Amino acid sequence: MARLHALVVAIVVGLGLSPAAAEVLALPNTKATVTLGPEWKLVTAPSLVAAYRTESGLVLAITRARVPNIDAWRAKTRDAYVDEIERGVTAKVPGYKRVSRTLGDANGVPVLDLEAKRSGGATVVIRVLLYRTYALALAIEVPRKGDVAAARAVTKSFASPVRAP
Repeated sequence: MARLHALVVAIVVGLGLSPAAAEVLALPNTKATVTLGPEWKLVTAPSLVAAYRTESGLVLAITRARVPNIDAWRAKTRDAYVDEIERGVTAKVPGYKRVSRTLGDANGVPVLDLEAKRSGGATVVIRVLLYRTYALALAIEVPRKGDVAAARAVTKSFASPVRAP
């Protein structure tokens, strides 16, 4: 569980997304995709699933941890498991104050969406995909006067593809 907590907080990044010409990108060695605008350029970053950077210097990173998430898949244990994940995030993010928390499903995979305010007024938007044997996480830190709606759109696009019927 500690690795999952570290995964979630290790990727808090700046935001800079334009809605025009957004593209669905398949992420290497995972089943997940994310939708990014043309301003995001792929960069090489060790130990990350993917990293992107804009001309203005903003960075986005996606990480993966090998952790069993069986408790996220079971109704009896799901809420306690998600509480434990959020406690880990709370301990690592200074001034964490929850705005919202939603446990849902993204095309058949349990997903945890967190949004919080930090000390200083920044907003942190986090999505964790809880596959059975690993977790993928994406987090975006939005400055006090930044576009939180755009951050939510990026995190919502971070999911497994729709299964074919």
